[in-house]
Amino acid sequence: MIGRDSRYARCVLYRDSDGTSLGMRQRIDTTPRHDDRLHTVVEGDRLDLLAHRYLGDARLWWIICDYNDLFFPLALEPGLALRIPSREHVQMRLLD
Repeated sequence: MIGRDSRYARCVLYRDSDGTSLGMRQRIDTTPRHDDRLHTVVEGDRLDLLAHRYLGDARLWWIICDYNDLFFPLALEPGLALRIPSREHVQMRLLD
């Protein structure tokens, strides 16, 4: 159990269906910003391709997941509107 005063208290925790801990990472600020973009998912879209197009690095797919509360990133439905932060915001604020 992680207490309120723990350095891990504000982390995102990942657990499987049995409650076994799979890992954790720091939470990022996903407050809407004026320079966010909207992308409507079309057939064939993948988060790694969208991250490469909008953020310049396919490995940043997890940022799009966080911004849109996506838990199953492989299940993108056409028509879904995704909010994507600007490349500048990601580079200057989220990856420090």
